Amino acid sequence: MEDVLFEGNVSTPINILQISTTNLEERLTHDIRIQTVRVKRGSPFTISVEITDRKVVAVMQGEYAYIFLDKEGTVIQTEPSIKGMVFPMITGKKLGNVLLGDKLDDAQIHTALEFINGLTEDGIKIFSEVNVGNTDNLMAYTRDGISVHLKNGTDMEKKAALAESMVNDVKARGLSVEYLDANLAAPFIKLKR
Repeated sequence: MEDVLFEGNVSTPINILQISTTNLEERLTHDIRIQTVRVKRGSPFTISVEITDRKVVAVMQGEYAYIFLDKEGTVIQTEPSIKGMVFPMITGKKLGNVLLGDKLDDAQIHTALEFINGLTEDGIKIFSEVNVGNTDNLMAYTRDGISVHLKNGTDMEKKAALAESMVNDVKARGLSVEYLDANLAAPFIKLKR
């Protein structure tokens, strides 16, 4: 509540009749923590503010810090170190000096984000890394060390669902695998010998 009042430049004591919903909404959209905001008047003496927060979905290594990204590739947090990470890391590309609020426009990063966005919440916990270093053979890795071949990065949301399903199937069966190939036409599981 206090953050909304501060960011919206609403002074106390609050006079609801003096608050411009349009101005309040405009000011709140500039806060990098907020993904969407909707401000509307209710009954004569209420203003409703609906906020959707940005959520971290991936981490990358920057020049001086680790960069936390939302689903659209916006930098929403930086940290000098990471520990106990629950988000997949995008590797194979090192960022320069980026600042909070920067939106990354790199196609490879957006391909990795497409894969991550295609995962369920449980799927995000399964995968530890998406490597975009080789554009012809993108790779994802699980926290258990299973590598998943994603090829050239097309249809990443479908490949994410397939990869998640394949990993869950491998775990349920207790298989020892060398790698998985999330090819939509012909998925493949390479067993260890």
